[in-house]
Amino acid sequence: MEYLIIFILFAAVVFWAGKYHGLKKQLKAISIQLRDEEKQLVTVEFIDSDLEAIALEINGLLEKIRQTIIKSNASSAALKSSIADISHDMKTPLTSVIGYLQLAERECNEEKTKERIKICLERAHYCNSLINDFFELSVLEVQGCIPKLESVDIAGMVCEQILAHYPIFEEKNITPHFEDSDKPVIASADFALLNRVIQNLISNGVKYTSGDIFFNLFQKNEQASIVISNPIDTDVDVTHIFDRFYTQDKSRSKGSGIGLYICRQFIEAMGGSISAEVNGKNLSIKVTLNSAPKEN
Repeated sequence: MEYLIIFILFAAVVFWAGKYHGLKKQLKAISIQLRDEEKQLVTVEFIDSDLEAIALEINGLLEKIRQTIIKSNASSAALKSSIADISHDMKTPLTSVIGYLQLAERECNEEKTKERIKICLERAHYCNSLINDFFELSVLEVQGCIPKLESVDIAGMVCEQILAHYPIFEEKNITPHFEDSDKPVIASADFALLNRVIQNLISNGVKYTSGDIFFNLFQKNEQASIVISNPIDTDVDVTHIFDRFYTQDKSRSKGSGIGLYICRQFIEAMGGSISAEVNGKNLSIKVTLNSAPKEN
């Protein structure tokens, strides 16, 4: 009788130990499945009604989360598309407004009225710049960015943009300083995207510089780089300077905070990198791209 009791107790211990081990193993498997982003539902191999009930509850919650994400993504895409459409629709009438204001400014002979028209024209240009930024951002986020890489002469592109911005430099009393490399600086880049990046970087420099703007180009270790730097009179958080809607000076409305974010998106899409550094009161933004392959 004693042996029978011992045998029953031993069998019970073995049974519960096996069940405990199985439950522990299955819980670990469920934990792994939950961490797997590609795994949509949880499965159980160990037959246990309580464990199966837990798995069903988890799967129900996962399905609700999945449906919520799907709806959220659809709503987000619709919103971005609407912003792109609205921005595009606003560009045409605003262009007409700017044209009429320019015409009125040329034909006006009364100094006070002419000064007011000039202020209106400046604000209209500012609004146009904001609309262009939002349109570009919405198109970028809806359609993505697929660059067409080619050999691009960065020095030539920078020189063209400096000349294009010269009226603004003169108006703001800014002197551009251009330091070229001894050798041609040729990058593998999308011409239109890189051109837009340089435009944005120059615009950012014009908005926030407390002095001149410096351009430095060089090529090293199969990489082509451009550094645009300028003195600043405001604090800059370089860890967030390329974040969407970040502005250097929140007390003065100078921009949307989209320009540098777009720069990062474009440069990274081309396989490059962009970084910012502050030394004292001088801000430097460095763009690095792969050098274009040498022609045989």
